[in-house]
Amino acid sequence: MSESKTGIIALLTDFGTRDYFVGAMKGVILSINCEAQIVDITHEIEPQNIKSAAFTLKSCYRNFPEKTIFVAVVDPGVGSNRKAIIVETEKYYFVAPDNGLLSFIYDETKDFRVYELTNKKYFLPSVSRTFHGRDIFAPVAAHLSRGVKPNELGAEIKDYIKLSGNQPRRISANIIEGEIIHTDHFGNLITNLTAEDLPEKFVLRVGEREITKAVEYFAEAETGEIFVIAGSAGNLEIAAFKDSAAKILKARTGMNIRLEKL
Repeated sequence: MSESKTGIIALLTDFGTRDYFVGAMKGVILSINCEAQIVDITHEIEPQNIKSAAFTLKSCYRNFPEKTIFVAVVDPGVGSNRKAIIVETEKYYFVAPDNGLLSFIYDETKDFRVYELTNKKYFLPSVSRTFHGRDIFAPVAAHLSRGVKPNELGAEIKDYIKLSGNQPRRISANIIEGEIIHTDHFGNLITNLTAEDLPEKFVLRVGEREITKAVEYFAEAETGEIFVIAGSAGNLEIAAFKDSAAKILKARTGMNIRLEKL
């Protein structure tokens, strides 16, 4: 595993930027480590959408320097008995609620350890039931950036939560059932399918709509035309040229889709 000391803390939340939440987290981090470099990945995750947050984190964490600490807070279970955890991999650290948000990290990383955050010495003195981002996750990340080791924050656990359905499900030799796991700013629907899943001739069913066109770049299609394309994160995306596939198809994150080889 990597050394603990690092200067970069990357934040990903569903808090938005209208309220004080993100600012409060940054204030806590800087109060503990004034030399921390704080990077905003995004604070515009759809509220409580854990799968969308998981995809977003999975799509960008490798672009950061080694030893970066990722603080990912999309936390519908805040204040309940859900665990708070840190995941240590060979290159990175991930601080998050134990609700499946780090599922893709578990899938893609061979060597990792998960610790439950229990050492209140590294929390704020008063922990609210509604804002663990400020009171637990931010201070833990700041202390970690100063060299505190993960095993000082709590004991290693094996019963962490991993989301089911991260991978598409093969129904038969010719049919795969997948899922829309994220909708981006442009209305593109990101699925848990990959380019390797796409046969030369296919039909992709989204609700009652059938899609049979695949392109290599957006401008191959006509304005408003629906197609599939391999996205920059490696996932197949359902898109509409100069339009929103989400609006046209009335589709949403969490919707099942079906890919059939013809």
